[in-house]
Amino acid sequence: MNIIDYLILAIFLAVALLVAFAVHKHRNARRATLVLAAAGAGLAVLQYGQWDPAPTLKVLDRAAAAEDAVTADYSLYGGINTDSARYLGSRAGSKIFVATRDVHGEEIICLLVEPGDVPGPPGAGCAGMMSASDPIVTLSDQAGRELTLVPDQYDTNELQAAGWTKISANLFRGRQ
Repeated sequence: MNIIDYLILAIFLAVALLVAFAVHKHRNARRATLVLAAAGAGLAVLQYGQWDPAPTLKVLDRAAAAEDAVTADYSLYGGINTDSARYLGSRAGSKIFVATRDVHGEEIICLLVEPGDVPGPPGAGCAGMMSASDPIVTLSDQAGRELTLVPDQYDTNELQAAGWTKISANLFRGRQ
């Protein structure tokens, strides 16, 4: 929840308390207060409950295959576990992988791009999986070409409607 959500919840609870105090002078004040409190708690759970499923990347759970071997040196990116890399596909001769990185005990997801036909250093971008409804990480090169990595639960219809091309279940290439 962000600060706006907390402010809305605080305002709602303040209004519920004011109504409870106003009803206090009536005969069934205790019952009315309990009903208002239960209704307020129910509305708060419905409005601000965790209904978003936990984001996952099942591709990281599968056993490593020969195609998952990373050959580029990612030591400049600090702590990327290249043994966890799984091949996602290719774009313009470059191989694209997903891997993990440990940052202070938290697993971070990294998108790795190994240059193929195009000379240059490897590229990487890392981020934590925040929610199932948000992309994990988006990379763009100097030519403005974009790649975005999404969790398994992500609704890709909006990306595809915007002109993104599916490379694999979790990887999309931006409009060229």
